[in-house]
Amino acid sequence: MANTTVTLHRKCKTPEGWRYLPAAMSANGKVKPNKVKVDGFEIDYPIGHYVLRSYDGPKTVWTRVTGGATEALADLKTAAKRANAVAIAAHAGVEVVLDAKRIAIKDAVTKFVAAASDRKSPEAAEIYERTLDDFLLGCSKVYADELTKDDVTRFHGQMRKRGLADRTVYNRHMNLRAFLIYLKLDYKVIAGAAPKFEKTMPEIYEPKELKAFFGGLTSEYDRVFYRLLLTTGLREREAMHLEWTDINPSQMTLKVASKPRWEHKIKDAEEREMPLSVEMLEMLQAYHKAVPATHRLIFGLRGGKEDKPDGHHLRNLKLLVRGLGLNCGDCDSCIKRKQCENWFLHKFRATYITNMLRVPNMDLRTVMALSGHADIESVMRYLRPAEGNVVQKAINSIKWY
Repeated sequence: MANTTVTLHRKCKTPEGWRYLPAAMSANGKVKPNKVKVDGFEIDYPIGHYVLRSYDGPKTVWTRVTGGATEALADLKTAAKRANAVAIAAHAGVEVVLDAKRIAIKDAVTKFVAAASDRKSPEAAEIYERTLDDFLLGCSKVYADELTKDDVTRFHGQMRKRGLADRTVYNRHMNLRAFLIYLKLDYKVIAGAAPKFEKTMPEIYEPKELKAFFGGLTSEYDRVFYRLLLTTGLREREAMHLEWTDINPSQMTLKVASKPRWEHKIKDAEEREMPLSVEMLEMLQAYHKAVPATHRLIFGLRGGKEDKPDGHHLRNLKLLVRGLGLNCGDCDSCIKRKQCENWFLHKFRATYITNMLRVPNMDLRTVMALSGHADIESVMRYLRPAEGNVVQKAINSIKWY
């Protein structure tokens, strides 16, 4: 029987010249970027590229991989499955003809989602995965070059049939559009115009929701993390890369800056300082005593075992909300995944900005600086009209004559 083994190597520049060396893999099966195995040791060779080693009879075949470690692992899995399928077919006396130039949609989805995750964008990766999984359920096409506008239109119909809101249909259309761009397809023709929706006011958490949520938290990590999101409006990646040196107790401020060691760059490339309330500063200082002294990160991986950014805050929020019985029970995500779509990390930011805009004498430029927006128009989107008791109190205070 022919040798169907497919392995991943790296053609890299070593002190002895260019060599093909086995790629180093982690315990969980991921490829360690730029690392190779030499005599049982891992060595980092940054100059080079990944290749797949397979066999055509007795001949060794080297196939270059386009991309980095993530793409290499995806290509390795795909090549191994194909080689196995060819071997089984050959054993059964069936000839299989593969078109290596065509891109399988399912393989591309795996790479696309993994690439978002590797960019340290776990929330985006989860959203892309959810959208594309739904798209694939109603798509019978195998290869990317087979996709047409009809497939996108059918996807819109699927979502509307399930009762998804127009805004949700629009968001998922844009996620699919990003995937088509990734595939280097003519997305303008295939995706067409984005579906329209009525622009709504920004979603914010109501006081009773926040009271129930914070009242049910038992972990100090969670209490401090979500309280910080609420009272500073930090973006997820800004919060997950915060270090203890970013806190200035004497000035009662928090610094938001890029972190090259974690490959994190702040949005709009502009550092800023956030004022901390007395209560928030005291919570951080008390929590600091429970964190290993060697750890730089404030919100590293839970348990304190490793000083690495935690990329699962959205998933953790969904689990917390479900455990506290705060799921709405009506949205599509509640019914299918028991993960309420009314609870998400950016909503803490929207709540912060909306409340800041309602503070008397708080001007737009100050809120723009605190929230890290590049323009006032972006801040204005959070200018949600006052409502409920606030409006009622204002109405009652008016002297009409």
